[in-house]
Amino acid sequence: MKNVLLLFILFFTAQLLPAQILYEDFEGGAADVAWVATNGLYNGAVTNPAPDAVNASVDVGSYTNVSTSDFCYALGTLTNPADLTKFNLIKMKVWSPIAPSKVLFKFEGGGNQVEMFRDIVVANQWVEYSFELSNGAPFTGMDKILVSFNPFLPGVDQTFYFDDIVGYEAKQDLETFENGAALPWIGINGNYAGVVQNPDPNSVNSSDSVALFVKDTFEYSFVVADLGAPMDLSILNQFQLQIRANAPTQVLLKLEGAGAPIERFKNIGLTNEWQEYTFDFSDVADATHLSKIVLFFDPAVKTSVDTYYFDNLRAIAQGACKSVTPDPNMIDDFECNRNATYVNGWDSLSVVNNPAPNSVNTSAKVGRYGDPSTEQWATLLLDNQNPIDLSTRNQLNIKIWSPRVVPILFKLEGGSSPAKEIWVDAISAGNWEQYSIDFSGEALSTHKKIAIFFNGGQDPQAGDVYYIDDINWNEAPSAVLEDFEQGAFLPWAPLDDQALLHGAFAVIPNPDASGINTSTQVGEYTKGTSAFSTLAAVAPGVIDITDRPQYNMDVWASAPGTMTFQLESVSEGNKEVTRDIETGGAWQTISFDFSEFQAVDDWASMRLIFNPGVAEEGAIFYFDNLNQSESTVDPCEGVVAIGNLIDDFECQRNNVPGSGSEHLTAVGNPQVDVANSSTYVGLYEDQPGQPWSALCWEFPDGIDLSAFNQLSFQVIGDAAVPILMKLEGGSSPASEIWTAITTPGEWETLSVDFSNQVGQDHRRVCIFFNAGVETNTFDNYYIDNVQLAHAPYTGCIVNYEEPAFVSDSWRYFPADDSGAYETVANPDPTGINTSTKVGKATEKSTSGQPWQGMYTDLAAPIHFGADKLIKMKLWSPQVASVTMKLERPLTPGAPTSGDLTVANTKANEWEELTWDFSQTPITDDGEYARITLIFDINNIPAEDVIYYFDDIQLSTGGCGPTSLFGGPEKPRDLTVSPNPVTDILRIDDLGNVARLDVYNMYGQRVATVWSGSATTTTIEVSNLTQGAYILNGYSAKGELKAMTRFVKL
Repeated sequence: MKNVLLLFILFFTAQLLPAQILYEDFEGGAADVAWVATNGLYNGAVTNPAPDAVNASVDVGSYTNVSTSDFCYALGTLTNPADLTKFNLIKMKVWSPIAPSKVLFKFEGGGNQVEMFRDIVVANQWVEYSFELSNGAPFTGMDKILVSFNPFLPGVDQTFYFDDIVGYEAKQDLETFENGAALPWIGINGNYAGVVQNPDPNSVNSSDSVALFVKDTFEYSFVVADLGAPMDLSILNQFQLQIRANAPTQVLLKLEGAGAPIERFKNIGLTNEWQEYTFDFSDVADATHLSKIVLFFDPAVKTSVDTYYFDNLRAIAQGACKSVTPDPNMIDDFECNRNATYVNGWDSLSVVNNPAPNSVNTSAKVGRYGDPSTEQWATLLLDNQNPIDLSTRNQLNIKIWSPRVVPILFKLEGGSSPAKEIWVDAISAGNWEQYSIDFSGEALSTHKKIAIFFNGGQDPQAGDVYYIDDINWNEAPSAVLEDFEQGAFLPWAPLDDQALLHGAFAVIPNPDASGINTSTQVGEYTKGTSAFSTLAAVAPGVIDITDRPQYNMDVWASAPGTMTFQLESVSEGNKEVTRDIETGGAWQTISFDFSEFQAVDDWASMRLIFNPGVAEEGAIFYFDNLNQSESTVDPCEGVVAIGNLIDDFECQRNNVPGSGSEHLTAVGNPQVDVANSSTYVGLYEDQPGQPWSALCWEFPDGIDLSAFNQLSFQVIGDAAVPILMKLEGGSSPASEIWTAITTPGEWETLSVDFSNQVGQDHRRVCIFFNAGVETNTFDNYYIDNVQLAHAPYTGCIVNYEEPAFVSDSWRYFPADDSGAYETVANPDPTGINTSTKVGKATEKSTSGQPWQGMYTDLAAPIHFGADKLIKMKLWSPQVASVTMKLERPLTPGAPTSGDLTVANTKANEWEELTWDFSQTPITDDGEYARITLIFDINNIPAEDVIYYFDDIQLSTGGCGPTSLFGGPEKPRDLTVSPNPVTDILRIDDLGNVARLDVYNMYGQRVATVWSGSATTTTIEVSNLTQGAYILNGYSAKGELKAMTRFVKL
């Protein structure tokens, strides 16, 4: 009986514990606090001048400001000091005669104080203001209340009223479901089952009653509750929600109202366990229009039908975190930047006071991890859900207090990249130590999870506890090579000690210790007589760019200019990077990225050239703080856009992705090989239940298909699936072509021919993956080099009349100035060449070599027909010879042609020459994309010699004027018989069709027949599977001229 009575007394006492602290209410016409005025007049308790729904009290406090002071205040003395350990949200009702204005509420005493200002935005009515004073929780001697109206603003002669100063716990329980639902929840596109019994109480949520929601097959399946009035987010702007989900997905909490909605995502990493998630809305603390709470489970995913329990939705204050800036690179500091989602080991991790602060870790709060005593490979697993960006921040930093010196394993996993493990040993026992785990080798990976194994693989000891803190990603630190503070570390000297040519070096006091460089000592370089005056440091043991390929240096120059940093290799010679000196008269940091030379490892010296090529003897430059780091220079700096390249996911990202872009990310190439050696590629995640979703790129100004009309891209898919490529978005009808992935797991190039769309108005390129097939899985496709390519050259290769065949970019050898080229008017439009424009080549007398020449890289490879003949029209001032070479094979390992020389027989008139490459080593599948020309290969001319050339073409010809209307005519119908067909398909009336291609309905080319100049031909189709096929006929220039369909029985 005594025990029962004791329990009843304890229960009854608990019910009587206060839920608030009343400091002042002026009821009965008397104050509870002894108030005195400073710089104004405290009027005591007076009759409420304007009772309303906010404050219907009879008596309130009154204070009158005076205009002679900008800080008038009432100071009240409490009977007992304020206790802010729990009830630290102070509310006070204010009636102000003016707005806008401010009100200050403050506790002070015992040498401490805590205060908060609030804006007064409404005049002549009662408003309840909240003051979040949790920072005062540690202070026990504050026995004074200070209230100031219109503080530190121009003084006013006005009377203010205040009332009901009450301390509350800084939280608002919006929903607990314990006595039914407090809010009017409604399920949309899913089944809201209402309040149910908690299916699995745990340490996070032991409530009896919770809510149940089952997602349906909609992209946005949610529950919504309308509060009926706007929420006050000024203080209580951290929303906590407990969730138990049966799938690792995401939850979106959205606040809506009369204005713009606000939303926050959280990852759900742990399944079938209650977890608490916090949504930070502090950045919209001033919002006054949000009256609805919406919960989206697994948003934007259509096919999932998972079950979600949710409970204990509350709004709390930021508390001590309100003055902390969010750090997106901090994974978890166990205080205010808690961005981690823990999966394995979550129930062994808790936030505790720092057990042993030292110089390494002075944090008040840390994480406590109890290592399970029965598992050798127990892990603390952090799930990022999305790939972790390790491109620059790839150093995993963590502070650890270990009870013993044990091995610790850090592992990245969970993405499409192979897992990466790095072992470290605990530095010491019983002390905080800083660890930095170098994952720079994973910069291109797609890991999603971090796993930490304390005492990994070893037999655990009962009671092992590890404390952890400040888990974050950071950049690798730079390595300082030279700062001149103790003199010069490196042996700086003029190149080859040639002081006259290469100047002088000295260490001197900093002549301009300001801005980014306040160092005491710096290096000074004075240029010599050479325009390429060079300062060198021979230091073979110091130069190593294996891990840190970038040099950074502070430079001071009197005027803007340029600077070249060279590294000298014993085997490779000089490698250099030139950067701009952007300003004069001030220190600036200049970075030199040598990433492309990291394979070189025999460096001997470094060299500095200020304003290379400029003769300025005596010019002085200062430099300092030379260090090495990982690459930070934008690798795309100075890259010129290639107009026909849509997206290579590196530097040629020339068109803005539209539809589907939310599912596209740039990631490291998962399979670097000969087929695709790119560093970065695109990863497109095709969504389940969306058979016609597409990835598109926008062309606001339209797509020019006159020269580049072959839509192609490289792809790795997990399965052989159909691909649809489409042009759309303009005034012309959309055009689409089917193809397919045929080699899953490997890089494959897919290309379709849109040459029949030249002159049409399209403004969007779209690719449909697994088009028309409804799936219930997320399917990944790696893609790269999306482009509008040139069709392979099957007839005309170069002329100067048609945009598709103009090659006006030629380079020269043996040196860049060994020749010259320009497109000019035909100097002799007679005989076999009446073209308007031709190419003009200059053979220079100053090249020094008889084999001087020039070359052009073609936009596509040459595809020979029945022979390997190439023709070219030449106008030469002399009878000599022309050498042609075919180079740059796109097929790895294919041989080049070598020199093939043909004599010309006419001078001062046009002549057509023919080169027969069948006698050279070139192969049928070589895919040659460079033409090289050498004029008069056996002689060095005494004077410059000018040659004109035109119409480089295969024997099938095709170089000639375009259609009058600027584009190809609509393809005509091919005449075929029989149709349907069993074995031999006959094609009549070929006309100008030189090549026939057969495509299946996936858009795959399954057969090619060269018809040349024949008017009739046949195709053997007995080996084709039954079904419908498309037959396209192309001219020798690769233009689509005719087409039809046939059925194979």
